[in-house]
Amino acid sequence: MLRKLPLSGVQDFTKIRTEYAVYIDKTAYIHNLISNYNSVFLSRPRRFGKSLTCSTIKAIFENKKDLFKGLAIEALPWEWKEYPVIHLDMSAENCVPGKDRLIELVNRYLKSHAENYGITLPDGNLSTKFEYLIQMLFKTKGKVVIIIDEYDCPLLDTIDYPEVKKEIKEELRGFYKVLKACDQYIQFVFITGITKFSQVSLFSGMNQPKDISLSAEYSALCGITQEELENYFDLEINEYSKNFGEKKIYLDKLKNFYNGYRFARNAISVYNPVSILNHFGDGDFRVYWAETGTPSFLANYIDKNGADLADIENMELPIEAFGKYNDDEITLVPLMYQAGYLTIKDYSELSLKYKLNYPNVEVRSSFANFLSNQYTGLAVLKKESYMNKLFNSLLNGDVDAFMETIKIYMQSVKFDLITKITEYYFEFAFANILNMMGFNCEIEVHSAVGSVDAIIKFQKNVFVIEAKLDKPVEEALRQIEEKKYYVPYLEKGCNIFKIGVVFGEKERNVVKWLAA
Repeated sequence: MLRKLPLSGVQDFTKIRTEYAVYIDKTAYIHNLISNYNSVFLSRPRRFGKSLTCSTIKAIFENKKDLFKGLAIEALPWEWKEYPVIHLDMSAENCVPGKDRLIELVNRYLKSHAENYGITLPDGNLSTKFEYLIQMLFKTKGKVVIIIDEYDCPLLDTIDYPEVKKEIKEELRGFYKVLKACDQYIQFVFITGITKFSQVSLFSGMNQPKDISLSAEYSALCGITQEELENYFDLEINEYSKNFGEKKIYLDKLKNFYNGYRFARNAISVYNPVSILNHFGDGDFRVYWAETGTPSFLANYIDKNGADLADIENMELPIEAFGKYNDDEITLVPLMYQAGYLTIKDYSELSLKYKLNYPNVEVRSSFANFLSNQYTGLAVLKKESYMNKLFNSLLNGDVDAFMETIKIYMQSVKFDLITKITEYYFEFAFANILNMMGFNCEIEVHSAVGSVDAIIKFQKNVFVIEAKLDKPVEEALRQIEEKKYYVPYLEKGCNIFKIGVVFGEKERNVVKWLAA
């Protein structure tokens, strides 16, 4: 590690500013928020910097002006004064045991805040104590700032426990109603979560905050843009570029592996902070984000409901689908978007729909690994052996060795999560094998001349693959030539390998291939 970076997911603004070498300045965005709105909601995937944003807002309202020297907000008009702050992190406890766990968590926070300000809370339920604390803080200190991080965590914890979730939801609904009742005493409210705010009836009893989740203006509030990456991490980039011959090659690899998250139509893309910071810690290209674990609510959903996973790539959704989180209507694709496994890739002005896909190689690989645990029986050591074979065959452009390895691997695959036996059925399994091992395989890649079944990019080699189900292999190869799927890669000086593949429905595997 070249400099001390907050690799372990440090989310405390004060600690980052005083103990670490780099803080990516987001204070211009935050200044705009706190200057123009009284109440704001932000939805972002896990481990994306929501908690750091909360901590930064808290530090501003606590008047820790010295921590902001040299940052954008220092030069912006802001009346630096101290406000009383109530900061609740709803992810601090797992609420599966029931409502009592939630009550214990919130009581602990309320008691701690009250003691900090010399206030004794009355007996009563959470709502009574919350309202009393706000009113007393207003009387003694002035208007109150309220920050609620991961508001939906208790509900997501209990997504598979409907009775527990119902009790928790009712408790939280009464608790959050206090925000409306105490509106006159509140300076600013900031709420974060994973699920989108506007469709959650939990908040029906309070004033609706400004939802900036799909706002292009705030699309880079969390995450790291390409410009920020190159400005703040020039030391690490210059050092690690030496291993790749030139800076451009290294930056392209970084972007392909870790960039690609978009949170609004026509918005710039960003890197996940956890992934890119950990990469700069050791220079390795690993699936760091996956090491934090697949969200239990997503894993539980797939286990319980099943899924036609072949329909995930290039899924199109209207804007209202992003917020579907009702008791009776929870669907996989919006849940994957909210969890960070899918992101916005395009928007159609004609259909008014967003196209979603995996943001980058890291996420493709991590989700494929998660799926492989569901329906692949191959041992880990055997996987490593095949990965080496795939690596060498792709590096050397050895099509026969590559396809033979794929064929052997597919013999171990159980397609339990796929419902339709089609060409796409096999394409998905094919791509999943490669993405699970960290290779970049895209399926149904669209271009001006049509849609090619699969594209594999490995250094200077590009493999263009057209697949057929129980049809002549020559037909697949002929389609590549006629449609010229490979043309976009000619100008890039790549080595092009055109491969026609035939899958057998009966065999559930590759039965023939032909290369040109």
